[in-house]
Amino acid sequence: MSENELIYKCLRCNKIFSKEELETLPGVRCPYCGYKIIIKLRPPVAKRVKAI
Repeated sequence: MSENELIYKCLRCNKIFSKEELETLPGVRCPYCGYKIIIKLRPPVAKRVKAI
């Protein structure tokens, strides 16, 4: 998977899928189980903010 690809995870079946797989069904549903609640996974890189 590329750096800027959006990754989602279903909260029922815990499957991880891309935005392209998410668009296979109408609406926002897991392409594997059809559950409506999914989360967008964040990249593992932490942001560093310079202290003032």
